[in-house]
This record gives sequence, structure tokens and C-alpha cells, in this order.
Amino acid sequence: MIFSPSPKHLVVFLIAALSLFTAPSISSEKSEIKNLLNKLDSHYYYPQKKGLTSISAKLTWEQQSTSVKNTFFFKKPDFRFKGELSDHIFEKKIVSSGRNPNVSDNENTEYINILNNYLDAFIPKTLYEQFLNYEGQIKYRQKKGIILELTSKTSIQKTKQYELFIDGEKWRISKIHVRQNHEPRSIKGKFFYTRRGDQWVVAETLSEFTVNNQTYIEKTEYTYINLRNFWLVKKIKQTVKQDGHLIRSYRIQLNDYKVNLEN
Repeated sequence: MIFSPSPKHLVVFLIAALSLFTAPSISSEKSEIKNLLNKLDSHYYYPQKKGLTSISAKLTWEQQSTSVKNTFFFKKPDFRFKGELSDHIFEKKIVSSGRNPNVSDNENTEYINILNNYLDAFIPKTLYEQFLNYEGQIKYRQKKGIILELTSKTSIQKTKQYELFIDGEKWRISKIHVRQNHEPRSIKGKFFYTRRGDQWVVAETLSEFTVNNQTYIEKTEYTYINLRNFWLVKKIKQTVKQDGHLIRSYRIQLNDYKVNLEN
């Protein structure tokens, strides 16, 4: 899930409620958080946990022009999305399609850097995998909700801290607050879901962040396709607005899927 390609939200919790719990030892809390992430993962749909070992797809994308009033999308160069399961980790990358002779090396690199932001949207990392190098604490717990704080163990992580707001009845993350070492330093987000294969997949995310005192709203929508009994992302639409004005909009689509070394 992921939830990269990405998560967000601000927290308010009751100090009095925390006094109801006996502080666990470090080792027992670490085990409890591991079990919590694994339980969440069991309620999310991951193709790699359903037998997906390799994937390749044609990636087409369009960017909306923001200089005209009429909605107009212009096509960007095609690429390929590839992924392969290696030592229990699904490695993903964007590669050239070999069909863009008029695109310079610098432009090619720039486009790949943009599309790399969506790798975890195409095939999400498990929550346990994503937070393997984070330390955590459960800040608040009730039957209907849990607040889990996860802080990076290393200084090289760009994202310093996550705060996950967990729906304890449906077992999914409803909101998130991300704190980073770079702009935007604080991101608040909400997740909206649908079910595929009787498990949760993200249908839409809504994020809010501030850069240079300007507030931005980012909306990302996901469409899925069933292929050889795998539910895979078919289409992503993302918009970023500032004070109601469109700043950026992408439409990304994956076609001609080949899965599990399909010829």
C-alpha cells in the first residue's frame, strides 16, 4: 500500500487516556508494533502476496496544461514499468520504451525521476516492509482507533516520522501525518478505500501540505483491473491545487501487462 508512491495527517490525542495503559517494555512494544503492522497488512491487498513474481507493462502518461481555461492534456513519452520479486522484496523500476528517439538523455532522466514517485502506487510495499527501519510507539489505543507513531532509526531517511491513524474496526489506515527533513516538512492525508479480492485497496488519497506559506491540496485517484486473478493498478489520476487553482495534473495508465514471465 503504501502507500509510496505516499501518507499524511495531524494528531490530537487525550493525555488522560494514555494514563490508563501500563507502559510496556521496549522489547514487548517492538513486538506489539510488528504484530500490529502485520495485522494491518493481512487486511490489505498485495499482488506479490497472491503469487505475483514479475510484471511488465507499457506506461503512458499525460500532463494537463494549466495555461489555458479549457481542459487539455498533452501526451508525454512512453515508458515501461517493470517489477520482480527478489528475496521477498518486490523491486520496481521505470525504463525507457526505446520508442522516444527525440527525447534527450537529460529529458529521459527527468521523466524517469518523476515517474519513480509512483512506483509504490503501482505495486505497494507492505506496511511492515515500508517501516522496517523505523522505531515506533503506540500513542493511543481504543477499540475503534489506534494512533501509531513511527520514527526513522537513521538520519539518512528523508521522512523523519509517520503518525498512522488506524481504524480498529475495519483494520485500515484512515489518516496519516508525515514529518520530513525537507519541504514540505509536514503533510496531512486521508485514505479512501474499496475492496478487491476481499481486501482493502486505496481508491483515493487526499493530502494537504504547505510550502513557502502556500497551502496545496493533492488528490490521487486509482482505477484497478483484474488480470490473471491479480488486481493491478490500471490508471492513476493526480491533481495538485493551490487556492483552488490547478498547479499540476497527471494521468498515468498501464497497459499490455505481462505477469510472471509471460511471453
